[in-house]
Amino acid sequence: MKRLFVLLLLLCGLAGAVSAQTAREEIDAHPHIAMATHSVYASPYYFEEIADAPKGYKPFYISHYGRHGSRYEASQRLVSNIVDIFRQADSLGILTPTGRKVKELVERNLVAHDGHIGELTRNGVEQHKGIARRMYHRFKGVFGKGAIVESRASTVRRCIMSMASFNESLKECQPMIETRMDTGDCYQAVIRPTSHSNPTYPKHITDATIGDGQPWFIHLTEWSAKQDMSRPLGVVFTDAKALNYKGGEFLLALNIYKRLAFMQNLGWYDRTLLDSIFTPEERYTLYLYDNYNWYNTRMSTHSEFCRHLLSHTRPLVEDIIAYADSAIEGKNSAVANLRFGHDYYLLALLGAISFNECRSDIDVRDVAKFGEEWRGYRMITMASNLQMVLYRSKKSEDVLVRFLHNENDVTLPIESETAPFYKWNDVKTYLLARLAYLEK
Repeated sequence: MKRLFVLLLLLCGLAGAVSAQTAREEIDAHPHIAMATHSVYASPYYFEEIADAPKGYKPFYISHYGRHGSRYEASQRLVSNIVDIFRQADSLGILTPTGRKVKELVERNLVAHDGHIGELTRNGVEQHKGIARRMYHRFKGVFGKGAIVESRASTVRRCIMSMASFNESLKECQPMIETRMDTGDCYQAVIRPTSHSNPTYPKHITDATIGDGQPWFIHLTEWSAKQDMSRPLGVVFTDAKALNYKGGEFLLALNIYKRLAFMQNLGWYDRTLLDSIFTPEERYTLYLYDNYNWYNTRMSTHSEFCRHLLSHTRPLVEDIIAYADSAIEGKNSAVANLRFGHDYYLLALLGAISFNECRSDIDVRDVAKFGEEWRGYRMITMASNLQMVLYRSKKSEDVLVRFLHNENDVTLPIESETAPFYKWNDVKTYLLARLAYLEK
């Protein structure tokens, strides 16, 4: 019997190894996820069973930070620029039949964005309603009749709409809870800690200076210069060089792919068109560039600038700790404190915490290898979120906490006999130590 048990364990291990997919395999199966932060909420493809709580422990409080859901493009420039490229190509007579199809689509996209730049789409509404429903049913005991849920949002409308959608869904699940929603400049240092809304943020830093002179940026630039995108460009243009695109052929191909892939947030994703332009290998190459760029600009501690950036999550981390301590002490009137913000700040929070599954210190010397070790489409799609759930037991004084990133358990580099559940005091010590490290 013992031998049979060992054999079964080995077979289970082999099955897991066979079923584990590489980033390339996952992207080939779901091509729309390749652009990570521009992709729709991908977590449903990767939902896993979460761990049962230790015996006797029940959830009583939830802390949360969520990115807004799917939106329209963030700026008019992004929408107009791609239209201008195809209009220029049309005037030069260098559009192929496929190029003309793309031109028609981006022209249609321009009209759809009129008056909607940066706003939440219907997809974004549904993403947050779904996350709220699953939170309620997983932790139903938290949301009893009369329970209070407090939410704060970035002053940007798509975040306010995401907050409203989330709370509406909770009320649909349990009409007898009270939802309190707020926004305002006074909350922005917490909700948007690594932005200019935080008084301590270095004002001389802009997005344009993040990569300047950084070893990772030089490495990425050299790597991308070796990637040939003439073939996909040849599918849409008969002479791409005639466009004199400022960023060169690689960035032109990346721009076209991003803009077409982004349309999934409006419900317009056309895989057939994208597949007619980009091969799986070319799509994966573009993913590697985008994935590497996001990590190094927003959560890598290998970069002195980025580490300094992560240190400015202190207001958010301290807010999480303060409200959790208040809930433990019975002084927090709310059973859940929800925050609705943006990708930059969720990434910075993930980097500041540095979960085992989402580390801030991954080796970035190899762009291709890095693309397997950190997969942005699992980390920071539209509506990505981090949930922190506190548990208590009548038989123990220790309060336990678990973290769910995109609704899956994640673990911390902390000793625990009950991982992914950790003693709250140990987690609090760890979080404060991380901030101290980042601030050195």
